[in-house]
Amino acid sequence: MAALAVFALAGARPARAAVSEKLRAGVVTVRITGQEWNWKTPWSKQSPWTRTVTGLVVKGPAILVATPSLGNHLLLEAQKKGEDLRTTARLVLSDPEGPLALLAVDEPKFWTGLEPLPIAEAVEADGELSVVRWLRSGQLETSRATLRQARAGRHGQSRTSLLTLDASSSLDGAGDSEVLVKDGQVAGLATSKQGETLSAIAAPVLRQFLADAASPPYRGFARAGIAWQDLTNPALRAYLGLGDDESGVRLTRVLPHGSGAGVLEPGDVLLEVGGRKLDPTGQFEHPSYGKLLFPLLITDGARPGDTLKFRVLRQGERRDVDVVLKRMPAEEDKVPPYVLGRGPDYVVSGGLVFQELTVPYLSTWGDWNRRAPTRLLVAYDREGAAPSPEAPRLVVLSSVLPDPANLGYQDMRDLLVSEVNGRRIGSLEDLRRAFAAPKGAFHVVEFVPGQGPTRIVLDVAEAAAAADRIRSLYGASD
Repeated sequence: MAALAVFALAGARPARAAVSEKLRAGVVTVRITGQEWNWKTPWSKQSPWTRTVTGLVVKGPAILVATPSLGNHLLLEAQKKGEDLRTTARLVLSDPEGPLALLAVDEPKFWTGLEPLPIAEAVEADGELSVVRWLRSGQLETSRATLRQARAGRHGQSRTSLLTLDASSSLDGAGDSEVLVKDGQVAGLATSKQGETLSAIAAPVLRQFLADAASPPYRGFARAGIAWQDLTNPALRAYLGLGDDESGVRLTRVLPHGSGAGVLEPGDVLLEVGGRKLDPTGQFEHPSYGKLLFPLLITDGARPGDTLKFRVLRQGERRDVDVVLKRMPAEEDKVPPYVLGRGPDYVVSGGLVFQELTVPYLSTWGDWNRRAPTRLLVAYDREGAAPSPEAPRLVVLSSVLPDPANLGYQDMRDLLVSEVNGRRIGSLEDLRRAFAAPKGAFHVVEFVPGQGPTRIVLDVAEAAAAADRIRSLYGASD
């Protein structure tokens, strides 16, 4: 019996070794070096940084990563099988709404000994899995984790709901695109870890991203562009005319650049999406994962250009409307959630520094949802996602560079601009045109009421004369 036991153990080693070798051939390391702009002094940059993430070998051959670190990168390097040798990589495709990216390595020798890992078509929401990454020591680490749930989730700076896996894991320092493997197939790519919970973009989303990347033009992920109110209160439900067997959510906002624009209306009660009935909290019954929030229906197997049927209750009438799904690029938001591939745009006049309000600017306060100036947070909440043709952006006086031309104004900052020289300001281009056409000898800057100061007046000639001085002293130029 002892001999049989020894034989069984010996027979198990090759199987484990084969699994380990597949992981070694399918998982690589990617080093990302980048440099961010300083949004407080927008003409300058911060110190360069380097971040190491895990990459998944996919068909192409190429490397798939799940990280928001790309966009302001300077250098990409790939390492395989724990080796110290680094090979230059390049970005092929990046979608911050994943956040997912595809990298290429042009050196043929790099791909020797590497093979893609299979990506699961569907993923169970429970059971054991392995979290795989390369350590700096050159060892391949495989840590156990337990799947807890599948849900609709957002990752990084994304505003898009994607199929997400949550797993319990004691792994330290995780959340950098580690590969989740279940039954020999990729179940997802990690994007964050809070406490013991590791969150990952699920395999079906990875497959959809790769399929779209292989069939250009890349379509990306769709968003409905709506906000809603839960209908858990019986009186509100009765007031809206819902029947005893009906449920749904009430739309409070329909963004002008979203999928629902021109079709859905604020006040509509959303009853069904894609044939799936919604409960009073906006959840539907997923055939595999139970109750999930309905924005997942916009991305789970659906793509921009597809038509999805919405059933609504509008002014007492139940009707079906066809919604053509759209991608919503970040630059179309009134307050963009991220700015990649370029620095902040700004205007300096008489030492006054103006910028368009963005989330990167708000992020200079760290925990900005609590620490940023209340007036900016209120403006972001009210208008941040809803641009208009006449006011596509919010413009702020971000700081004042002390100079004789702006005496008395040096402590003014983070004020929302309303008008300059009698012209309404809805973008930096409006601001440039306004400063180029003063009415008389003074520039007059008006701020949105309720912020304290309401007006700045500059002498036009003094402001012009100060330009070279400010450029020399501060390095700022318009």
